[in-house]
This record gives sequence, C-alpha cells and structure tokens, in this order.
Amino acid sequence: MKTVLLSSFLIMVLLATNLAWADLPPSTSLGVEVLQTEYSNKASDGTTVVYGEIQNNLNSPVNAVTIGVTFMDSNSNQVEYKTGTTLLQVIQPGGKAPFMISSTKADPTITQVQVKVAGFQSSSAKQQVLQVSPGPLHISNTLLISGNITNSGAQQSTNTKLYLISYDAFQRVVAIGISDPISIGPGTTSQFNIASDSNTRAQSYMIIAESDSYQSTPITVSGVQATLPVIVTNTTITNPNGTSYSTIPVNASVKITSDAKYLLSSTQSFVYYVQVKQFDGKVAFIGKSEGLFLGPGDQSVSVDWKPNLAGSYFVETYVWNYNFVPLSSSVPSINLVLVK
Repeated sequence: MKTVLLSSFLIMVLLATNLAWADLPPSTSLGVEVLQTEYSNKASDGTTVVYGEIQNNLNSPVNAVTIGVTFMDSNSNQVEYKTGTTLLQVIQPGGKAPFMISSTKADPTITQVQVKVAGFQSSSAKQQVLQVSPGPLHISNTLLISGNITNSGAQQSTNTKLYLISYDAFQRVVAIGISDPISIGPGTTSQFNIASDSNTRAQSYMIIAESDSYQSTPITVSGVQATLPVIVTNTTITNPNGTSYSTIPVNASVKITSDAKYLLSSTQSFVYYVQVKQFDGKVAFIGKSEGLFLGPGDQSVSVDWKPNLAGSYFVETYVWNYNFVPLSSSVPSINLVLVK
C-alpha cells in the first residue's frame, strides 16, 4: 500500500512539474531574453542547429541582438562557441523574433547547447504595414506554403523576406523556413512561396515578414493540409512463392503483400495491418506485420492468411504507428478475392 501511495505521489509531482514548466511565463526582469527553452537537432551535414526566440520586454524597439551559443559535449565541456543574431532585424516592444544558429563543426560529440543574449541596441520602429495572406500549408517530407503579401506603406518594400516558424506542443521553435527576397511596390501585392524542413514535433505554425523598411504582424497559419507520410500501393495476393492466384483453394497458404513508401527523413516504426472481409462485410481475418522506416524509401510488407471457407472476400490494408495513429491514407487498398 505504501508503494502505491508513493508512486501516486511521484506521478502527481512529475505532472505538476511539467505543467509548471510548460506554463511558466517569461521573466520580465530582463530587457531582452531568450524565451523559454531552445531546441536543437542535427542537420544533414552533421552540424548542430539551434532554434529559439528572443523576447523584447522593453517599451521600445531593439535591433542588433547578439546571441551567444555554447555547444557542449555530454560532460558539459565546451566544443565550440558561436554568435549569431535574430532573423528579424528589429524586435518590436513586447514582441518576439526567431533565431537559427548552426555550429561550424560537424562534431558528433555535441550533445548540449547553452544560449544567452550577448547584447542589443536601441532601434527606431518599423511600421507593420506588410499584410500577409497565407494559403494552405502542405505538410509532407517538406513544408510548402504560398500566398500573397501586400505593401500598404508609402514606399518600396525592398529585400522582403517571409519566415515560416514551426512550434511544438511547448511552443518551442523546431523549424524555420525562409522565402526568397522580393521587392513590393507601395500599394501593390506580390506572391510568396516558402519551403521548410518538416519536423514531426511541430503542432502549430506562424508567418512573419520583414523588409528593409517594414514588417508584418505575426500571422497564425490555420489552413493545414497534411499529406500522410506513408503511401501504400501494389497490394498482391500470392502463394508463399510469389505466384499470383486466380482462385484461392480453401486452406491454402496466402501471402498478402503491399509496397509501403515512406516520405519523411525521420525514423518511424510502423504496423502493417491486413483486414479480410467477407462479401457481406463480416470480418474474416485480421493480421499484422511490424517494421521500421529508417528514412525515405520503399519497403515490401506482407501478412500470411489461410482461408478456411469458400466465398468472395475483400482485402483492406493500412499502416499505423504503435499508438494506432494512421500513417497511410484512410482510404484502404481493396481487392476482390475468390476462394473455392
């Protein structure tokens, strides 16, 4: 009984700690600070990329914010120190600006990072007269979004860049996409396109624009069109040697095989499910096969079945993760199978 009570107490403490951390407001004792916790991952070239946001708690705008990043090994020994700045030139009073800083070295011993604000300057304000109207965000191996941006200011908006910021459930920045620079005349509208790496942790997205003269307000991306990361095709019904059946004998061994194409660059475990239904909709068989995607590519997945009743059957195939979340399209692959 004591063990049960102690376990319950520890769970409550852990939950309370997580909630307190997740909801912790930024300190207002600092004029300019790193907001909440930074996020880092390994880029394809082996360097370590650090993402985050800087909060301006002052009543006036700032610029030239210098950010110092210490890259460390598992023993907290410094491997590299590098400085960078925010992607936005000017941070409005009470506003935020994202940053993205990479290590110079592709060093596998880097396992920890420490981020601090090293300096900033007072700045004149930028009018927030750029109006961003994003279209739907398409999510697959990459993030793709396009839309329109209007310059409501009185002068040319030169070197205009738009930033697509991905946030996880704890409002940490986990990816940033940057558009090519465009020039927008006063009172005119231009089209923009942004491509970004896709991070499976991402839960919400925001766009903000800045030019040499102007900024936009942050715009939440509400239209998200997710492309599920697995495409299941070419389902076949064969004997164990791979020869196709025209009609399956009762009690014969059957191999149901599909091609599964994974679109993302991350590692993903999965379960391939096969459901066989009789012609009237009654389920006759459910089988599964587990696997692992190590990155983008194709896999052949299969399940064995032995029908013991003659009749007509439909075969449906699905790919889910271990939490029963679909990874492939909700529209299954259906085949008519005749057993005699």
